[in-house]
Amino acid sequence: MLSNLTSASTRIVLVLFAIPLGLSLTLVALEPIWTTVLFAVLSVMLVTANVDTAVRIRAVAKVTGSRALLVNELLGTAGVLAIVTIPWVLGGLRPTREDLAWAILLSFGVGFISVCAMALSVFDIGRYEAAARASGDGL
Repeated sequence: MLSNLTSASTRIVLVLFAIPLGLSLTLVALEPIWTTVLFAVLSVMLVTANVDTAVRIRAVAKVTGSRALLVNELLGTAGVLAIVTIPWVLGGLRPTREDLAWAILLSFGVGFISVCAMALSVFDIGRYEAAARASGDGL
């Protein structure tokens, strides 16, 4: 169960960091349409990864009692919605560099927050494992 959450969390963090790196490179090297296409593809991947993580996080949070994971998921979902919608709202179907800059900055921020929450959740998981060993239930 925990390995499924770790893989889902890793996937969303990788997509979050792919957005600023990929968009920055395409903004400099390619025509604007390719940046828009890349942003649309990465947005679909990000929403899919976020839904997958949200589905898996509930079961893990119930078992471990980790509030950090739940708070991170709520903040992360709000961040994902902002990352995906702000450029389209500001720029319409052809967002400009300035419109995409918001998505770049937000994805860096949400990515770093997710990494911090995963690092802090290790302490919650450690407490759960210690309690399981003490009661003899095992994992």
